[in-house]
Amino acid sequence: DPLPLAVHAAQCPYREAMMASLKHSGRKTRVVLESPSNQAIKACVEAGLAISLIDRSGVTEAMQILNDLPEIAEHEIVFLRSPASLTDEAVCVLAQAMQKYFRV
Repeated sequence: DPLPLAVHAAQCPYREAMMASLKHSGRKTRVVLESPSNQAIKACVEAGLAISLIDRSGVTEAMQILNDLPEIAEHEIVFLRSPASLTDEAVCVLAQAMQKYFRV
């Protein structure tokens, strides 16, 4: 049976990494949801309709991490900001929240 996938509609590093890894392993897949919304993808996974590649910080109690699938190459998250934003309090708060969310 092909693996049911929930994927991002736009070009996304997670989508590309997941699809390449599954293709390389010879696993058959079928896309059941293609959406630009992270929440829609998470809802599809939580409902048991598909699997997807979600970073650990986004995994909920309603999801199960699957260890029997091919490994995905590691990737980096890079935060970029302009020197002018270093004194902008709102940007500093946003940067701190993003670092906490992604655990960097």
